[in-house]
Amino acid sequence: MSRTAAATRAALLSILILLALAATAQTAQDKPPLDDASWSLFQRIFSMVLKDYVEPKTPQDLVLGALKGAASSAGPECAYIPPEDVAAYRAAEAEHAVLPLYITKDTDFAKVIAPFPGQDAAVRPGDGLRFIGARSTYDLTYPQVIVAMRGAEGEKVRCIFIKQESWQSYTVTLSRQAPTPPRWVPLGNGSGALVLPCIEASMPREVANALHAAKGPVVLDLRGCASGDVHAAFRWIGELLGKGLSPARKGPSGVLRDPVSGQGYLAGKAVRILADETTARGGEMLVAALAGTGATLVGKPTFGWAPFSQDFPLENGGLLRLNTAYFLAPGGEPLKGHPIPPTIPLTLPEGAKPEEAYRAVLKAQPPATPPPEKAQAKESAAPSGKATEKSKGGGNGR
Repeated sequence: MSRTAAATRAALLSILILLALAATAQTAQDKPPLDDASWSLFQRIFSMVLKDYVEPKTPQDLVLGALKGAASSAGPECAYIPPEDVAAYRAAEAEHAVLPLYITKDTDFAKVIAPFPGQDAAVRPGDGLRFIGARSTYDLTYPQVIVAMRGAEGEKVRCIFIKQESWQSYTVTLSRQAPTPPRWVPLGNGSGALVLPCIEASMPREVANALHAAKGPVVLDLRGCASGDVHAAFRWIGELLGKGLSPARKGPSGVLRDPVSGQGYLAGKAVRILADETTARGGEMLVAALAGTGATLVGKPTFGWAPFSQDFPLENGGLLRLNTAYFLAPGGEPLKGHPIPPTIPLTLPEGAKPEEAYRAVLKAQPPATPPPEKAQAKESAAPSGKATEKSKGGGNGR
């Protein structure tokens, strides 16, 4: 067998490994595996590019592109990590300092879910992160963006963002820093607020003491809490609620829960959770866990994105990062495009001081529910769907 033929065979074998993993997941969900016609078409395209493309390509070039494409097509934050990038990816997991942003990544630029507290007000949730230094995030996978964000604490990095509304670019210099630790805001009468923007940080002793001593209602501020560190979320669920089970997650293997344990600082206390569209991933896991114990969600709907991701080692030394499950909201919906709605909607005034905001959360009341007879009368008096469409000129509103 020639060297080129052997390389082609090895490249196709690597793709088969990745597609076999995908087929396994599909079979678990009662979906048809990859059919012979599709695999034959792929082989034909692979051979045609090698033979007929205007510029020479090696089998390794094509297999790398195919692996990246197959992995990224699985969904946001999924990726193929080639062998030469695995060491940097593993090392980044141990780095403590990071650009002060929680981001996500799908098919184009990285997107800001939430900045850490105290950052430049120009950086807003939903803005695109175009460049980290000289590196465009458009060309990076999610793991590569994570690697690019981490580094030496205090190191300044020039970042270029793009506004969600206007698509205008702007530049901000950020400093890599450790995750912001939680803090306690006393509200008097035995009440207080636990501000928890970064679940990667540990519980400071003074905050633990304040939580232990709190006799009144506690506000848990999870705005900006969007870490993807599932194990940190498990740890905090145990710290706040004690021994029990994690929120449910659903994947090809069914519904699973993990054991959690900890001090249980909020167990038995009246809790109100303050959340908004910057509460995502690990923050939404905390919302689901606390809602299961009777905590009340106040504020705005959450982000709606809490995957359970796993890294699968491949025979060629690379890794496949896949979302293998989604955590479930209190209502049972997978947290994938399904924000958790608040029990008590509340919009806080711009510039409100923390103490004012948290007292407003404690005072907020659920929306008034009309008596059953009034609700029925209102429903019977409402025009039918057809009449409403006609009055608006018909059509589907697009």
